[in-house]
Amino acid sequence: MTDDIERTLAELIRKVSGTDPLAMSDGGSPTGLSLREELDIDSLAMVELTDEIETSYGLTIPEDGLHRLQTFGDVADYLRAAA
Repeated sequence: MTDDIERTLAELIRKVSGTDPLAMSDGGSPTGLSLREELDIDSLAMVELTDEIETSYGLTIPEDGLHRLQTFGDVADYLRAAA
């Protein structure tokens, strides 16, 4: 089961990489999906995704914190904590 943050994040990832995390999770939660390996988020796409998240949520993600965001769940948890 996904919440609003996961649905919005999945839409942003699909927009940036063309990969749909919700489709890859077979109806379950995509929290364990790796951004780099499974969701095709390379360094350029991560910059684009960060920009999309910052615009959508009206927040700023510090560049030095990006290395901690390794999975879909890491990003979703970060957004929940920032909300």
